[in-house]
Amino acid sequence: MPYPAEHKPKVHARIVATAARLFRKRGFEAVSIDELMHHARLTRGGFYAHFRNKQQLLREALGVAFDQSRENLFGKGNEALRGRAWRKRAVARYLTLAHRQHPDAGCAVPALATEIARGPAAARAVFESEVEAILSEMATRLGGRKARAQAIALLSKCVGALVLARAVKSESFAAEILDAVRVEERCAPQALPRSG
Repeated sequence: MPYPAEHKPKVHARIVATAARLFRKRGFEAVSIDELMHHARLTRGGFYAHFRNKQQLLREALGVAFDQSRENLFGKGNEALRGRAWRKRAVARYLTLAHRQHPDAGCAVPALATEIARGPAAARAVFESEVEAILSEMATRLGGRKARAQAIALLSKCVGALVLARAVKSESFAAEILDAVRVEERCAPQALPRSG
């Protein structure tokens, strides 16, 4: 019995969503097609019915990951916020221990930027386009003559803090790194985890 017409697009979307999660969690190079398809609950052979190669999948997965980043920065209660109110809320939401601990559900920039920088031009072009879109919306939210420069500085500061917080072993040190930027941005520091 043949599959219904909507089956192939649903399977395709499932593979892309799974890749978006796994690539952010473990890195593009560290995830094999076998592992990816296992997590998507599909067979390896099914991969090639949807993608020419893993690079094509990466480009599509970046789109999904950046859609989620946009939703976290500009949606979920932030839709009407502008200026300082949006900036504080976005920074407070971005610089958390939960975001540090769950790159698979977080921003694609700190999770994949260094790997993309070494990757093929096509993936870099998609990444650049997505970062430009994020910066454009950030600049619109910030407003003013220097909005683009402020957006670049803010994104760089938040991404850098998150990358550094993920690289250190100590959760209390990671919290200190994130809090330093939160305080500089006049956001409340997050509560430190209780030990023991």
